Amino acid sequence: MICIECGAAVDSLYTVYSNKHIQLTECSQCHNIVDKYVEFDNVLMFIDLLLLKPGAYRHLVFNSLEERLSKYKESKPLQGPLRSRLLILRNNIRNWLLKFDDLNRLWLLLLTFEIYLTWFTEDETPPHKRSLLMSRILTENALIQYAYFTLYCLIDISMFHYLIQYFIISWCKWGTNVKNAKHVISYTILLSYGAKIFPILMLIWPYDTILSMSIIKWVANFYIVESLRIVTNLSYFTILRIFTFVSFARYTCTKPILILFVSKCNIHLMKTYLKSEIDVELLRLESLKYFITG
Repeated sequence: MICIECGAAVDSLYTVYSNKHIQLTECSQCHNIVDKYVEFDNVLMFIDLLLLKPGAYRHLVFNSLEERLSKYKESKPLQGPLRSRLLILRNNIRNWLLKFDDLNRLWLLLLTFEIYLTWFTEDETPPHKRSLLMSRILTENALIQYAYFTLYCLIDISMFHYLIQYFIISWCKWGTNVKNAKHVISYTILLSYGAKIFPILMLIWPYDTILSMSIIKWVANFYIVESLRIVTNLSYFTILRIFTFVSFARYTCTKPILILFVSKCNIHLMKTYLKSEIDVELLRLESLKYFITG
């Protein structure tokens, strides 16, 4: 646990007395209250998250997360005969599901929004601006379309999540003195990635310009960059380098992976789909450039 003001390690966030009175702990380093968000309700917490208040993020990803995870046992190593290993594995899976129940529900909600928004965006795209791959997918029945967009979003979010986690922890060597470092980064990504549902506003108040759509997406990206900086205390330059590289990796890998599935490894089809994707992206860049330059 840490002080959300200065980041100093602390033993407890508050003291509970016999009359059930709670006294918040004062930080010995900065002499501020260690974590004022202990007494905040969820509505105020959500507002402060939207306002990118550093204390709100630090409370959730450091103190609240550690308190939640400490209630459950650590996973046991798989040892002994096969039957014992299977039993341990079953208990580990059950423990993991209970341990991360709230986080898994949030990830599922986020994934559902992302699938719907991606599907809606592609479906509303004029036919002459679609790639051959997307035109092929949208001619299938609803179940096939849903399966495709689910796979697309799963690959996209998973690549973003694990690459960000890898580069911050392994490349930047962050978290050597942070308990549950991987889970801290994962939770930060989850909270900030929630800003990606901002385009849902476009379904309520439609925007007809490419610039409007781009602005909303860039705001969501800003949330991700800023929240990672708040939690890790890494420089903007470092966070932006990681974010740029990961975004490029997602951009260049996600569609080719899906093309591999859809084309069933047919080399000719793969080349055709890839060329179509490149042509569509070049067309989008030209349209955006024309709009900005007037």
